[in-house]
Amino acid sequence: MAHHEDSAVTEDGVSIHFEIHGAGNNDVVFVHGLTDCSATWGPIVGVLASTHRVITLDLRGHGQSGDSTDYKSAGMARDVSAVVAAARIVNPLVIGHSLGGIVATAYAATAQVRGVINVDQPLQLSAFQEGLRQVEPMLRDPASFPGMLAAIFGSMDGPVLSDGIKSEIASHRRPRQEVVLGVWGQVLDTSVDELDAQIHLIAGAISAPYLSLEFVEANDAYASWLRAVLPQALVENWPGLGHYGHRIEPERFVARILDFDPLRQ
Repeated sequence: MAHHEDSAVTEDGVSIHFEIHGAGNNDVVFVHGLTDCSATWGPIVGVLASTHRVITLDLRGHGQSGDSTDYKSAGMARDVSAVVAAARIVNPLVIGHSLGGIVATAYAATAQVRGVINVDQPLQLSAFQEGLRQVEPMLRDPASFPGMLAAIFGSMDGPVLSDGIKSEIASHRRPRQEVVLGVWGQVLDTSVDELDAQIHLIAGAISAPYLSLEFVEANDAYASWLRAVLPQALVENWPGLGHYGHRIEPERFVARILDFDPLRQ
């Protein structure tokens, strides 16, 4: 199976590492979550690359990519743009997990995509902001940051994530305080009304099919909110799997990607 590694440079001068797996015209771009990297997608990439050209990238400050002073979602959307241009990707299906779900959504608001799959990242950020503000002092203290971040991530794993997958994911993490605060600072420093306004603006620019895949069951109120913001959105619950549900059930996840992909319909 074809495999190629390369790098692209963003408009603001950040080097972004990316890899291409497989071949063909049906491009799929994977965007990882906070402190993770492209390797965190695990065997999913190889399975899908048997029928698609699969592109994975390391966001700025993650994996093998360069650092930046800008870790906002708009800046990270430029990481995707740079890779799309460098790899000559046309009309991709963009799949983002956690932070990557926000980045994929922001990218789709400014570029042509054939669809977006947002994996376990609600766009309504008020509850997340409330939780972050409760632990903000510990996140900002270098001494308590590592333990606090580990506790946050540990609480999201869920009861069925195997020790093997936990260990493999942890081996690829770069839990750097300046990057985490750069990403979460956008949530901490913005009012709920402003966050909602930003999401409305981004979502209003997306016309492509959109799937929100939630592993912690989304309630009816969130589904209604999302469809009001993004009328074409599908909200699908796979409850009980924890934040890395796609790694627990990779075959089911790949099958859902193929079923959702407009090129397969």
